[in-house]
Amino acid sequence: MKYSELHYERINVEESKKKMSLIVDRFTKADSAQDQINAIIEIDEFGRDYASYAAIASLNFSRNINDENAKAEKEYYDSIGPDMAECFNSFEIELNKSVYKKELSEKWGRKYLKDIEMSLETFDPKIKKMLKEETVLRNDYTKLTAGAKIEFDGEEYNLAGLGPFHSDFDRDTRKRSYEARFNWFSDNATELDDIYDKLVKLRHEIARTLGYENFIELGYKRMGRADYGPDEVANFRKQIVDRVVPVVQKLHEKKKEILGLDHLYVYDGINFKEGDPKPKGTPDELVNAARKMYGELSDETGEFFDMMIREELMDLVNRKGKSPGGFCTSFPKYDRPYIFSNFNGTDHDITVLTHEAGHAFQCYSSRKQPLMGYIWPTMEAAEIHSMSMEFFTWPWMDQFFKEETDRFKYKHIAGSLSFLPYGACVDHFQHWVYENPDVTPKERNQKWLDLESIYLPNRDYDDLQFPKNGGIWQGQLHIYQMPFYYIDYTLAQTCAFQFWIKNQNDSSKAWSDYVRLCKAGGSLTFTELVELAGLDLPFDDGCLDSVVGHVEKWLDGIDPKSL
Repeated sequence: MKYSELHYERINVEESKKKMSLIVDRFTKADSAQDQINAIIEIDEFGRDYASYAAIASLNFSRNINDENAKAEKEYYDSIGPDMAECFNSFEIELNKSVYKKELSEKWGRKYLKDIEMSLETFDPKIKKMLKEETVLRNDYTKLTAGAKIEFDGEEYNLAGLGPFHSDFDRDTRKRSYEARFNWFSDNATELDDIYDKLVKLRHEIARTLGYENFIELGYKRMGRADYGPDEVANFRKQIVDRVVPVVQKLHEKKKEILGLDHLYVYDGINFKEGDPKPKGTPDELVNAARKMYGELSDETGEFFDMMIREELMDLVNRKGKSPGGFCTSFPKYDRPYIFSNFNGTDHDITVLTHEAGHAFQCYSSRKQPLMGYIWPTMEAAEIHSMSMEFFTWPWMDQFFKEETDRFKYKHIAGSLSFLPYGACVDHFQHWVYENPDVTPKERNQKWLDLESIYLPNRDYDDLQFPKNGGIWQGQLHIYQMPFYYIDYTLAQTCAFQFWIKNQNDSSKAWSDYVRLCKAGGSLTFTELVELAGLDLPFDDGCLDSVVGHVEKWLDGIDPKSL
């Protein structure tokens, strides 16, 4: 079936409660492990229905925030989320008491029970009202940013539509486009500050209600981080400062040489004088090139991408009323993923397509996992699939960039490495915010600037006042929407670089390791998945140093004059 033909309905909360109550009753009265296993399977099937319908409602709203029907369905599922969480919580409480845990663990692995334990530590019926408030605030941020209307050179753009001007070859155009962007954020800064201030205080209250000192520990549990904590992350951030920041500073100097500029400002984000490489072709032509690419990469990816096209499981091009950004969602009832992005004519169109296709391919590969909770891994593991797919598709980049392929590859590697300090900065900022939930917006902005001086010491905003005052973080939706979901990208990038290196040495082995990782889905923890893929754990001493050494050597071998 095509996406438009997928069955959708509103889940009735009261009926769901009755259904769950009956299953829970059978579960608690079961006199054998198999009876409890049967009840778990029934719960899992119900969960797939609910998750699929909620995902469809959310996606349809993202596709057009001005569609009143889509908005109503999204708001409905947002409103019942805490009630449904209570339904599943009632079952998890009983499961956690099961006398057949040994048999359940043998059936589905220890992680299943550990996931239940962590879920119980993140929810209690007494926080239901606060969870609904949190959803409303997150949606307020989405509606505000998605509805941005920015005047530039006589035309109106949304945030994604303004993007191509940020990488224009003309420096004045770049600066003016950034001014237009930051003027919009400045005009809406008070509302953005108000939304975030309420979110931080609300999340702190939720954490305190559940018995935590602050939101940090709860935030980690929400992310499903079962095998590491803030100490390991802080050590990883320190390694980025010590090992990566100096290399990025070298790249900064190299960029000056390439661009022929004595000094770089934030609006000098391009990598080449003539502007950054752009994909050649219409969106349809790019998709056809991607279809050919995935058909040649492997049988698995060929089958997967053909299905994505045939069943219309992608919405790729930017348009008015469309939510910004890119993501992959899924409908577990139908064993299907969906790719959402905003093509705007930049090289990002190709990296976001291969990135989200990595997520979607993993989701599709793990569709035979026995439990819905095992389809997706935790986010830092999930990002390995997406970021690694960006590198596995390198041999086909000439199909998209033609004569600019070498420039694209240099930008891709340099940009991926340069991202690590930014990702660590975002994470450090969030830890500080939730350690200090009562600070003022001005104090938050100052802390961001302080951290920038450590992680991003070469950033210069020229006379652009909004970022100079420390507000640039307000454009990072993860900070609002998914607290602590950002260091995941840096951990995954470290793993993806390892796949890049492995693929250069033995492409067949690298691909088989990757497919094995994808098929495992979320059946293992992050550290277990890294081991399964034959990769070094990013937290381990020496891992980041080794990876950066390989990347630095590759970058040093590129003559700027040859690009």
